[in-house]
Amino acid sequence: MDLTENQKKYIKKKIKSREVDRIANDLGLSIKKINDYLLTTNYRIKENQLAIERKFILKSEIDEMSHKVLPSIKSIIKDNWITILILIGLAIITYANSLGNQFVSDDRPILETKNIYEWGRAFKQPSHLLGELIKTIAFKINGFNPFFYRLFNYLFHFATIVGVFVLVSLLSQARLAFIVAALFAVHPLNSEAVVWISAIQYTQLACFSIWGLINYRIWQINRQWINIFAVIVLFILSLLSSEKSIVFPLIILIFELAYGNIKIFKKTLVVVTLFSVVAGFFYQNLIKTIINVFLNYDKQSFITNLLTQIPIALTLYWQLLFWPDKLTLYHSEFYFTIINYIIRVIITGAIIGFIIYGYKKNRIIFFSLALFIISLIPFLTPFGFSWIVAERYVYLGSVGMFSVIGYGLWKIIKNKKTEGLGYLIFIIIILLLMVRTIFRNMDWKNEDTLWFATGKTSPSDPKTHNNLGDVYGRQGNLEKSAEEFKIAIKLNPKYADAYHNLGNTYKQMGRVQEAVGSYQSAIKYNPKLWQSYQNLAVIYFSQKKFVQAEQMILQAIKIDPENIGLKMNLGVVYLNLEKKELAKEQFEKVLQLDPTNKEAVEGLRLIKN
Repeated sequence: MDLTENQKKYIKKKIKSREVDRIANDLGLSIKKINDYLLTTNYRIKENQLAIERKFILKSEIDEMSHKVLPSIKSIIKDNWITILILIGLAIITYANSLGNQFVSDDRPILETKNIYEWGRAFKQPSHLLGELIKTIAFKINGFNPFFYRLFNYLFHFATIVGVFVLVSLLSQARLAFIVAALFAVHPLNSEAVVWISAIQYTQLACFSIWGLINYRIWQINRQWINIFAVIVLFILSLLSSEKSIVFPLIILIFELAYGNIKIFKKTLVVVTLFSVVAGFFYQNLIKTIINVFLNYDKQSFITNLLTQIPIALTLYWQLLFWPDKLTLYHSEFYFTIINYIIRVIITGAIIGFIIYGYKKNRIIFFSLALFIISLIPFLTPFGFSWIVAERYVYLGSVGMFSVIGYGLWKIIKNKKTEGLGYLIFIIIILLLMVRTIFRNMDWKNEDTLWFATGKTSPSDPKTHNNLGDVYGRQGNLEKSAEEFKIAIKLNPKYADAYHNLGNTYKQMGRVQEAVGSYQSAIKYNPKLWQSYQNLAVIYFSQKKFVQAEQMILQAIKIDPENIGLKMNLGVVYLNLEKKELAKEQFEKVLQLDPTNKEAVEGLRLIKN
């Protein structure tokens, strides 16, 4: 028999001050009945409310209660393995068309990574150690086949899907867990993090964070320290995945505030402080680098206004959640009227308002919205290190967003009068999201498809046109290539890479003087762009201006002293300047680094003759 409205009101009124067994006695109900109701709501169950030791509780009720209130990861997965397989199946179907995608954008340097086959190489980048180890593993499996690099993104995504299901099951019911996990599995907002190899740090961070929360929740229930140990291990793994994991202790703190009690909260605050100190020490070199960059940067273009950035970022993520048509690598189209901005400020205020309301009335809403905002803290800074909006940034935060949306759908579904309508809406939403994600995956197929797609959605971003210039250059359309680089420079007159690429295009077109001017502009705005020095040296060498060529190569070597190609070129320049001893020295250095270098061997032969 279902509880009456009066019984429900009484439970809600008394649950914060009375134990479950007393409420059960007051209403003449079983403890199991009370706890079953509590599990369908979001009211806190205090530690001492279970009162399992009380003699008047029947053993059968204790067993049923223990199964319901004290679940384990193993039992949830065992009881719901078919549901979990369905979730993984939805993700596989959604991302199947991305299996053959190539290296794109920041993935391409993988092909040029020195000593990628050496395990020790990864330990030189501790903040991304796991990601670098994965590159080595993928290389050892099948060289530079992009599938095996991307495979790890898929695996972390699948693990996070399962984690979302388990976590929400621990906090509520399996039906709500399925809805939230399904939305997370197929939504196109997550396509960038899953399909783009270079975004693996975001799938890693989310995976370790969600499973860390799961173990923390289990610890809240059974107080077994093995789970706290697991939380610490997962936190360390997240630290080795991305510096953005520094907010994980804060997520734990908010979780304790939502699902724990005030006494434990105080103790957790101490632990969180300790964790934060450890994380800060771990990333002290990164912090120093950030400070140095900040102090030596053009502050006018470096500082961003948080009063503008935060409302725009938070509301745009929700906009992309509900209407994911403007998905792009570069979110740069930020043109808002005063009215539009005011509306976004109001929506941001509403989100904060719902967090406050959720803290008092609804734990799922409170924690979900708090998770959304906290996970974005590393990107919502005034220092301009990050994009205002990037889809990969919200991969972890999207769990909170989907929890809010899923909770709304669940409220419709659990009402017998609207259950059928709720399921119909859910199925339609999942199918539409899957189709949109499949089409989004196509944008990441290769360099050309990515930049043409980005060009449609981000026409005012200079990087878009710089990359489109590369696309047209590879296709042999040099005039169109030069045009795109000029647009990039017009949008950002200090864009060194665009000047360099325009110089390359002019060089291919035979417009040498214009190429020289472009390379010089590139060096002006980025003195560390050794490629421009190198290309100027090539031009001067072809014009038999060997002294100028020598000067350019020496500048390039100062920037990249280990570059074999630059040393080889310098040797050739010295040879033409009749500086044979210096040429010999350079060729010998090349052979020390690459004993099989035929050009260096030939250079030494010419010197002897």
